[in-house]
Amino acid sequence: MKNIAILAITVCVLLITGCTTTPSTTTPSGPVSPVQTFPGKASPDQVLPTDGKVTLGNGNNTMEVSLDTIEVDPSTDSGNKTITIYVLARNTGTTPRQFVWFSKLTNTYGNSFGGIGISHRGSGARSAKIPPGKGEIPRDYIEIRSAESFATLSKGAVLDVYFMEKTSDEISMVPDYHVAWTVNPGVIR
Repeated sequence: MKNIAILAITVCVLLITGCTTTPSTTTPSGPVSPVQTFPGKASPDQVLPTDGKVTLGNGNNTMEVSLDTIEVDPSTDSGNKTITIYVLARNTGTTPRQFVWFSKLTNTYGNSFGGIGISHRGSGARSAKIPPGKGEIPRDYIEIRSAESFATLSKGAVLDVYFMEKTSDEISMVPDYHVAWTVNPGVIR
């Protein structure tokens, strides 16, 4: 009977402690896949490899997108770095299309840099009207403001790109499409 009472008290203490302790601040060791879905026309259910391609749209309005290159600009003042991202958008449909997109990098600890309304100092990458059969590689960039943050991105990351189709002078900040690519360790260095 004494053993049962001690076991019951131990279980109660563990339950109470588990409910009141603050979460651990340890960072996960593996890469994350922070793919989010949006109420748009398409959302991926996976993170593509760096060389992955995906078609956005359907019917006569399709655009094939792929990650072209990621470059790191030299340090600016105080060790800040700029990560430049080039995404190739090739019009595979039959009508001209124009896009604006924003890039976001998420490191293996779940910390994000850039995003909608932030990358390219808030304006994102912008294509001209791309005629059928042609492609463009506009520049987007994310500014990293600490050496520690930059070091975590060099260990690998996920690049999320949020595409908005530009059909008028007004640009909606609600993505029409979302694509995510894996950025292998050492690509950002």
